Amino acid sequence: MDISEKLQKQIMDAARDNQALQIIGNNTKAFYGRKDIDQSENRALPLHVAEHSGILDYQPTELTVTARAGTPLSEIIGVLSEHQQMLPFEPPVFDGRATLGGCVASAMAGPRRPWTGAVRDYLIGTRILTGAGKEIRLGGKVMKNVAGYDLFRPMAGALGTLGLILDITLKLLPLPEQEVSYCMDADADSMQQILRDLRRRSMPVSGASYHNEQFLLRLSGSTSSIDDATNYLPAEMKETGMDYWQELNEHRLSFFDDNRPLYRLVVPAASTYETISGECIADWGGALRWIKTSLQFDEVQQQTGELGGTASIYRNATVGEDVFSPLPEQLLDLHKRIKKVMDPAGVLNPGRLYRDL
Repeated sequence: MDISEKLQKQIMDAARDNQALQIIGNNTKAFYGRKDIDQSENRALPLHVAEHSGILDYQPTELTVTARAGTPLSEIIGVLSEHQQMLPFEPPVFDGRATLGGCVASAMAGPRRPWTGAVRDYLIGTRILTGAGKEIRLGGKVMKNVAGYDLFRPMAGALGTLGLILDITLKLLPLPEQEVSYCMDADADSMQQILRDLRRRSMPVSGASYHNEQFLLRLSGSTSSIDDATNYLPAEMKETGMDYWQELNEHRLSFFDDNRPLYRLVVPAASTYETISGECIADWGGALRWIKTSLQFDEVQQQTGELGGTASIYRNATVGEDVFSPLPEQLLDLHKRIKKVMDPAGVLNPGRLYRDL
């Protein structure tokens, strides 16, 4: 269903009245981002996008798909799988309710991300509404026809602060011929050594996680490439079920069943595992760390910065608390100038990303 005209009128009315709007799909990511005081007190009006749904164009031979922002990811994934294709960045679907627009706006990607790429790497076209209600088309429907490519890349991860995404075109990849998961008892240094050996031989790694002194590895590719890779795995590494990767991606592991703040750290993969005290799951071969700790966020940010990384509060932040690492002054100024152009009245998800955006 196309409700773009209805959404456009709501935005234009809000801009005229200087009325903040809170963009909502199926609300699966309400926990993510800064909880602005205005939103918590319901002073921002909801802008519901879920009805703006449907796959508009799918070209299996071109490996591209175009769909409206409210389209459930599960619907898209189901159609792609019929043609042995996939969304390369492995987004979480949150019980089948997550939408394509929320996926792009949050830029959430799963365990496959270090080896296949991020959401923005496969974003090749968008149709958006600015904060003034103006419709803009950016990019194209096939990779070779992309124009203005860099103009819409910032939409990935902007949490709706730069514009309301209406339609999205993504580049796809074929599903791997085979996937196998392995597990072994190991320390974090052993995991890094195994991954270095596999990387040196260009082996088909698609997932590497470490938790509770267990190293879990996923290989995805042709049968022959996986057979070849297994020749270089330690004898102690045994084949195990694939469920872990979905449970990790969807945050259904018992580790995530906690009301404490959940910190998300992106650091160099080889960083010392025990640097920050607390419970930890490492994903992305060590580059992504999920941390539960008694430390305050500023302490976590400082220690993460010393590793050359960034930290955020992924879940269970308090209202009004900043949840992302502060931007350098010049970069924050650039963000403000882009926001001013794309959303002059500042009505779209104000404060969701940073306090002043």
